Amino acid sequence: MRHTVLILLIVLISGGIRGAQTPIDFQPVKKLERGNSLGTCNYTPIDKEKPFYAKLGSGERETGSFMEAYDIHGKKGKYVSWYGIVRGISRAKPGEEKFTLLLEHKYFDGMTDCHIMMVSQSGSGDFEATVEGNGESIPALALVRVYGTVLEEKDKIPEISVVYIRVWPWLTFTLTDLDAEDRTNPRWLTYCKRCKGGRIYDPYPTEMYYREVLGDPKDFGVHPEETK
Repeated sequence: MRHTVLILLIVLISGGIRGAQTPIDFQPVKKLERGNSLGTCNYTPIDKEKPFYAKLGSGERETGSFMEAYDIHGKKGKYVSWYGIVRGISRAKPGEEKFTLLLEHKYFDGMTDCHIMMVSQSGSGDFEATVEGNGESIPALALVRVYGTVLEEKDKIPEISVVYIRVWPWLTFTLTDLDAEDRTNPRWLTYCKRCKGGRIYDPYPTEMYYREVLGDPKDFGVHPEETK
């Protein structure tokens, strides 16, 4: 009997370990209704996000503005929350249920449009985020906000061990021209047609908007080492 119970406990514990996943929340896509006025609101975390948001230090809630840049480097061991555009998604290694996102950092000053999420077009460079679970659910070129601790930094690319992630698919976020010094990877800027003379900000983005600012999703969503 004790032998049977022991086997059952091992199965349950093993199942719990395999099933452990980083909490991921997706912003629902809804039709954007054009109005005569646009409002600006403070960022408000959703209920599941609040415990992770509450742990942030005062200097880590706003990560860059049009007046002051934010530096993602030199923060090993620090608990942070960064926004990024998904440029690469790793394949899970055999026997592992984790994946890595290659992210293009975006500044965020704590304010957003009331009807749609808004971050800066500019940012502090690339970083990686390791997430427990299956990366197939996160679309390439989506906007994400990751919470976690910076484990290390290699070749000027910080790596975060993620404890919570929020995802904004296309049609749920936009980007603003107002920004500080841009330290974005020059490779990603080659995909931005609007950066060559047009206006970045659009309060009612379409699919074409994202293609003109971020590129085509089929060119991304691959192993990060292949996109660097």
